[in-house]
Amino acid sequence: MMFKKNWLVLAFLLVLAILPVGAAAAESQIERTTVSGMTILLEQTPSEVVEIALLLKSGSGLDPAGRKGAAQIMNNLVMLRLNYGGSGKGLGDVAVETQPDYTLIRIRTTAAKAGDALNEIKALLSYPLYSYDVIADLKKLYAVDLKALPALTKSYYEFNREFYGADHAYNNELVPEALAKVSGTDVYQWYRRTYQPGNALLSISGGYDKSLAEVEKLFANLRTEPVDHRLFIDPVVIPKTRRLDRVDPNGRVTSVTIGFSGPRLQDPEFPAFRIIAYYLEEYQHYFQELRVKQALFYTSQVMYDYLEKPKAPAIVFVTMTDRESLPKVEAETLRIIRELATEGIPQAEIGKVVAAIRAEMEARRKDGKGLALRNLLSFYLESRLVYDDQLLPRLERVTTAEIQKAAAKYLQNYIRVAYIPEQPAENF
Repeated sequence: MMFKKNWLVLAFLLVLAILPVGAAAAESQIERTTVSGMTILLEQTPSEVVEIALLLKSGSGLDPAGRKGAAQIMNNLVMLRLNYGGSGKGLGDVAVETQPDYTLIRIRTTAAKAGDALNEIKALLSYPLYSYDVIADLKKLYAVDLKALPALTKSYYEFNREFYGADHAYNNELVPEALAKVSGTDVYQWYRRTYQPGNALLSISGGYDKSLAEVEKLFANLRTEPVDHRLFIDPVVIPKTRRLDRVDPNGRVTSVTIGFSGPRLQDPEFPAFRIIAYYLEEYQHYFQELRVKQALFYTSQVMYDYLEKPKAPAIVFVTMTDRESLPKVEAETLRIIRELATEGIPQAEIGKVVAAIRAEMEARRKDGKGLALRNLLSFYLESRLVYDDQLLPRLERVTTAEIQKAAAKYLQNYIRVAYIPEQPAENF
């Protein structure tokens, strides 16, 4: 469900966007402007590194129905361009992410190369970028990769399909049948609808030595159109528990995904749920209970995708185990979840989780890592809770009772997808 627009809230957010951020207030503040329909955020800090983040307000959710893959293919072409073509060659660390709600380009470079990076972004927003040969080759590579997907990835993709529905914009699974139908026209149309200034947000942070006025001048007079490709998505609720078993003909171990619905950033349960997710994954409670104490699986990951799928997030437990341990892995996962609903997390443990989040935040603040991205997502998602230093005061007030309430509301019905090997693995 799209966020309701409220002019008082918007005015408040506009004020927040130019206020100093957290404890770094004495050192930096966010400047903001709009040029050629694109919002630009600049936060200069005493750093040797410059981070640039470009968010385009459409992603794989804009793919044509039944022909999913155009966004992924085009963004891989962009990745190739930024790494190996034009003035972008040798920029530094470059990442291109394709999410259902948005496309995200991140560049971590030096002050000397920052101008080249911004010129590359201007080129992406200005000139048609297309190569039939490269697009055709990328489509073939994707088709080959889909034939060799690990069972663990398949289980996660199938959870998404079951959780959201096959035709839902948030189901970002690539399947061979849909990919085969993607045409060059689909890819180019997605690109031209997505890569234009009116659909973009740009954030710069770190040791960038130019003024905001100079950035404005660089992006002035770009051709643009009024654009609003934001998805209208309702939160997803799992009405009843479902278990799906699939045969993995070539596998040796069982790959399992167990997933529940989760709160959005603007939901009142989010701070408590943020602690739950951190407690289970980074604080390693889930790993400790099932892997260390009981040796029930080989590897595990807990993912809460409130930033990647902000309008209908899920929390998933992805594990690899042996065939015989599958029932116990599921049962023990549910035991831990139900303990959160009945007992919560002890207040002392909540304090340790908050301290761990604070330590990570301080480490990031020292090197400025991720600042441009946090500024960007905070503005786009209209929530200051993207910032850990803004979230920390709220996390410090979370109680055991709030943990119980959040767990009881969201961690009830679930979807379990298991890819089970045809033959049992040898003991090792």
